[in-house]
Amino acid sequence: MPDMRNRKSRSPTARRVSWLDVDRRTRDYSFHDYMRIVAHARYVFRKVQRIIDECARGHGVEPLEHQAMIQIYGAAEQRLPIGRLAERLDIVSALASRLVQQLEGRALVRRTRSASDRRATFVSLTPKGLDMLRSVVEDLHSEVEYFRLKSNEEERKATHEITAFYVGSLGVKAGDSSPRKARGHAASRARRARKARRRS
Repeated sequence: MPDMRNRKSRSPTARRVSWLDVDRRTRDYSFHDYMRIVAHARYVFRKVQRIIDECARGHGVEPLEHQAMIQIYGAAEQRLPIGRLAERLDIVSALASRLVQQLEGRALVRRTRSASDRRATFVSLTPKGLDMLRSVVEDLHSEVEYFRLKSNEEERKATHEITAFYVGSLGVKAGDSSPRKARGHAASRARRARKARRRS
């Protein structure tokens, strides 16, 4: 969660929001400026997601089916057990199983039993499913490129910053990217720099 500080008063307008960005710098905004950034980023997220969903539907697959195909083929071994697929889609296993049945009925995925554990079943794309996934990606890239050309610098900057807040800073371990820790590290670096200047 962002670190929300009230430095001068209890008024909501005095609150600050800060987090460690991907470039390891602490972002610090008034609450209103933070919400302006969130508004820009959410607009971009929703617009891009709508483009993705419409491209998928244009090729005859529903958005969740398309996401399932992405997770299956994007796995390290290009296959997933249904339980893991449910986890990656953040849905219950029963719904994941129905999705697989629907895709299997259209010959887009196949199920195979594990050679080492006959109780385990893996789902992978068929050649037809892979061709469809490639076609969606080709259309998607051209559509997103058009949207990107129309977006402005403020929207792009906001999306980068909010994404950094959601996923954390690159090269920082989970739980080590809080603004307080970041400010502590920055203060330590500043003290070391002052000591070095005094010695020189």
